[in-house]
Amino acid sequence: MSATDEIMGVDGRTFWVVGAGGGGIGTATALLLAKAGADVVALDIDEDALSPALAGAAGSAGTLEPIVLDATDRSAVEAFVEERREDGALPDGIANVVGGLGLDRFDPITRIDDESYDAIFERNLRAAWLVSQTFARAAIQDHHRARLVYVASIVGLQAMPFGAPYAMAKAALLSLARTQALEWGPSGLCVNAIAAGTIRTPRATDSDADLDRRTLPLGRRGRPEDIARAALFLLSDLAEWITGEVIAVDGGASIKPAYLDDVGLPVFVNDAALRARLVREESN
Repeated sequence: MSATDEIMGVDGRTFWVVGAGGGGIGTATALLLAKAGADVVALDIDEDALSPALAGAAGSAGTLEPIVLDATDRSAVEAFVEERREDGALPDGIANVVGGLGLDRFDPITRIDDESYDAIFERNLRAAWLVSQTFARAAIQDHHRARLVYVASIVGLQAMPFGAPYAMAKAALLSLARTQALEWGPSGLCVNAIAAGTIRTPRATDSDADLDRRTLPLGRRGRPEDIARAALFLLSDLAEWITGEVIAVDGGASIKPAYLDDVGLPVFVNDAALRARLVREESN
């Protein structure tokens, strides 16, 4: 074990990644944990979607166990947690990555119907609620310490036109993390969240590199690994005194004011000579 591994304290521990399939953030998180030496239980509703995680874990210092589970089904979640509890295999940490907004769900607020509203909340909040609640009941009773991490979105900190229920669900997820941190902290459970920016995943591959460069402070869209690294940090001993926090991992997107133009100057700075000088000096 290297000094870094010892400091992080991930090697040899067990972690659940809920929503580990599909090759996106969940898969990247599961693989990074396994690479760091952890024993990872990769949970997903779709068995085929777990294939990338299983294949990518080959040769890792840790292990990866694929499990098919509908994390929005209370009975299934309770049965799984109880089974692992009886085996003395409650995890040292849980990363919940279940969520997303399909293109077919984008709509103005005035046109969103109840079915779409309920489906978006089901997908983006229920799994986190059920898994964490069920796990905490067992962990607190057994005096088992652990860390929980939710992957949310920067829209939960701001707003999302044409995606109001998604933004609402992500805001609720952030509030859930903070509230759990307060309720469960005395029992040894730390709860944090990641507010992810725009990420290039297998389900979201379209990108305009020039537009990204002009609009995102770090000049590119995120990769699943960018979020996975933050999750690894929050699940590791490096974050043992952090709880109730939201870390924005977004290439700087959430701190860029709307009044800045493509070159980072306020839109009301119209003096051509001043603009030319500032841009020229910045590029030197």
